[in-house]
Amino acid sequence: MIFLNRGTVSRIRGEVIMSGASSSNEDMVTGRTNRAEGRTILWADVPPDQSNFNGPAIMIVETAQSPEDPDDYDDGQSFQAANQYDGLRATGWSGGSASNFGGTPGGTGVVGRGGRNQGTGVQGVGGGVPEPGNGGAGGIGVHGLGGSQADFFADPTTPPGAGLVGQGGRQSAQGNTAQQPHAAGVIGIAGGTGRSFDALPAHTLTETGGVGVYGQGAEATTVMVPPVDADGNSTSGPNVPSGPAAAGPGVLGRGGVADMGPAAAGVVGVAGGVGLPGIGAYADAGVYGEAGVGRGGVFKSGKSAQLMLAPRKAGVRFNRGGPATPHPVANERVGLRLPKDGKAGDLIALLDDTGECGLWFCVREGNGAPAQWAEVLLGPAFAGA
Repeated sequence: MIFLNRGTVSRIRGEVIMSGASSSNEDMVTGRTNRAEGRTILWADVPPDQSNFNGPAIMIVETAQSPEDPDDYDDGQSFQAANQYDGLRATGWSGGSASNFGGTPGGTGVVGRGGRNQGTGVQGVGGGVPEPGNGGAGGIGVHGLGGSQADFFADPTTPPGAGLVGQGGRQSAQGNTAQQPHAAGVIGIAGGTGRSFDALPAHTLTETGGVGVYGQGAEATTVMVPPVDADGNSTSGPNVPSGPAAAGPGVLGRGGVADMGPAAAGVVGVAGGVGLPGIGAYADAGVYGEAGVGRGGVFKSGKSAQLMLAPRKAGVRFNRGGPATPHPVANERVGLRLPKDGKAGDLIALLDDTGECGLWFCVREGNGAPAQWAEVLLGPAFAGA
């Protein structure tokens, strides 16, 4: 394929007055709509006396870095456009016609296939990637926008599209005698890993494999730097810390809020073979877990407690008596108030105004009447070591 400009200028400036190619086997013309009845392929090769391809890519589409003839521009004029525009757009086709949009799903807008040996299919780089002399800031690496349902004459059987779908590669069915896991569907690493922006995840297949989503929170690395004022100018004084105030969580789930009715759980985890329960099961829960046969949740810790129930203030004193013998607290005697809409199996940890903590268990749901609670009787307290 040859790119030519048969007009009066030799680059894209919107001034070409001649039409582009009208069919196959014609030269393409910049700045015009070009037509062809067949596909157009760019093949990169090297001459017999050269081993490397002359360039970092087969095709590069970017804004001009310098004018072809600086004398064309008066003082104050620039060869670079003032408006923003995309580097490349590609639109797939579903087949059919303007009145019949053809099959489902439609053709893909962009297909990127990496090199045969672990090549990346598509890489998105934000504008502020720290390249030498780049001078940019921010920018999303990859932004996926799922297609919405049609506003008019919508087909209810056609669902809206997901913003991003990640499916990990599979191990060989016959060659995986080491029984290694399949690759994760999505690996999300906050803040990157190591010192290089383009470093691959530092987590091995053993750590990340077999899961739908693997999330790594950003590290809270702090360095001491000289102080600066509000304008960014260096000032005198001891060095100050620079870095995040806290490390980031690997996964954060926030449930949706309804105009009418309860909010959804932040995270719903179900074991294999169990479908998504109804909203009544996980409404207003931070985390909900369900398993068909096994445990709904497993918590493991090396040194600290496996689970913490953050106690809320009771507003009363428990007055249990001597610490050597468990003494149940009578709600009527201390004026303790527990939720009347409790569900059987609920646990509540309470803290009185002396700093003593107690645990209550819902033994019966109210079903129109106040729920019934019983204190979990504890043995004598002793100091941790």
